[in-house]
Amino acid sequence: MNAMNEHLRLICCCIASLVLAASALAKARAPREFADAVLRMRVVPGRTVGKVAVAVPLIEAALAVAVWVPPLATWAFGAATGMTVVFTAVLVSVIARGIDTSCSCFGVSAAPVGPAHLVRNAALLLAVGAGWASALLRDSGTPLFPAFPEALPGLFAAVCVSVLIIATDVLSEVFSGPRPTRTGAAP
Repeated sequence: MNAMNEHLRLICCCIASLVLAASALAKARAPREFADAVLRMRVVPGRTVGKVAVAVPLIEAALAVAVWVPPLATWAFGAATGMTVVFTAVLVSVIARGIDTSCSCFGVSAAPVGPAHLVRNAALLLAVGAGWASALLRDSGTPLFPAFPEALPGLFAAVCVSVLIIATDVLSEVFSGPRPTRTGAAP
């Protein structure tokens, strides 16, 4: 069990840190666009949009690092799990209310929030939830991660999963085809 837990924790740390860091970086590179996306989703009062747009990437960046720090890992994975649940609830709310907007989770995007985003969040939730369980079950007497050669398949899998999560908007646009363009005023 300990060897499997080492591999699981490594995979979960990689996925969590790559996805959270990419998300934080994308939001930091386009803060206005992220703030506009939060405003269009109508999930927080307008006066708090700026604070949310600043806080979210800072929290994501902190968690991307904290999952690797043993004394903080359990807390970090728990916080990442909670944050992913909240983000998923926001997306469900946007879809249920029929709001036609992108999420700008990984940068500026034209892909509307839809089922692909829920699948993406489910994959991330599985990874951070498993990381949380792994951190809770970690025996302090065992190595934190597996030895390097044995870790390569897990690292490869983690990078592949992370890329798929990060590229959800691109994949969604490719497989759903072009969005209809809006022209002029409504009849």
